[in-house]
Amino acid sequence: MDRKRLGERLKIARVRKGMSQMDLVVALEEHGVRLNQSAIGKVERGERNLYVHQLVALVHVLEISLDWAVYGGELSVS
Repeated sequence: MDRKRLGERLKIARVRKGMSQMDLVVALEEHGVRLNQSAIGKVERGERNLYVHQLVALVHVLEISLDWAVYGGELSVS
């Protein structure tokens, strides 16, 4: 999996939902995932790996498919 492309797609999804990085931090905490704003920025820049449970929470909060987050293609909302 290409971290940089994954991060770019997660950022696209976040921006399309009108969420700031802090909004995402709060939403993830509601799903039991603790990532701070700095970590979100690193993920979006492809500088940080994610655990599976973090990625699953991100796609749930951002309402995107796991397939699109990982492989790209046309943005499909789950």
